[in-house]
Amino acid sequence: MRLFPNVVRSLRVAPLLLAAVALLLAAPAQAESPAQMMERSVNEIYEILRENEERAQEEPEFVIEVLREHVLPNVDVDGMARLVLARHWRDASDEQRSRFTEAFTTTLLRVYGVQLADHLDKEVRIIERRSREDDRMAVVASEIVMGSGQSNLQVNYRLRPVDGEWKVFDVEAEGLSFVGNFRSRFGDEIASNGLDELIERLEDGDEELIEEAVDDVVEEADGE
Repeated sequence: MRLFPNVVRSLRVAPLLLAAVALLLAAPAQAESPAQMMERSVNEIYEILRENEERAQEEPEFVIEVLREHVLPNVDVDGMARLVLARHWRDASDEQRSRFTEAFTTTLLRVYGVQLADHLDKEVRIIERRSREDDRMAVVASEIVMGSGQSNLQVNYRLRPVDGEWKVFDVEAEGLSFVGNFRSRFGDEIASNGLDELIERLEDGDEELIEEAVDDVVEEADGE
């Protein structure tokens, strides 16, 4: 069984999707830098899923629940939702904000969880010398080892302190922001059909909507 079987059509982009999840794991320890936290995260999430590889391949819901339990506490979910909706967040009701945040989060877990389970053989390297941080934000640089003579893919993770803990709020793959991409695509959808329609499509697991958003990344990455 697979959720959203046609979401990602490019092997080049699939590892970017899995990395967006794989490096969000693990509770930050105060003694760790953001880069060190991310490096530990890679090892922990891969260990969990590789020890249950058969189940991860056959039960997408298992992967989703693992990610929901271990990843979401370390992601600025509300902040990410606000960034994606941009000006529409200000005009949304509390109910709309809550529904969008939950539906968007569930959608990301479904899409990225399937890709993660299918690409457990990929190696992700944290590059501390290219990472940086200050009191307001940290950027952790990494690369995904593609193999087969392909160039490694560059992925940056943006974190900011929330209640004293570093939390991820955006991922940049090959210079493309996932938050920015979804903001653009969802903004078009809201302009055409309204926020409630977007929320309902996400809640229904509308494959076409997610395909369109991810395909934008595919086309831009392949066009570089």
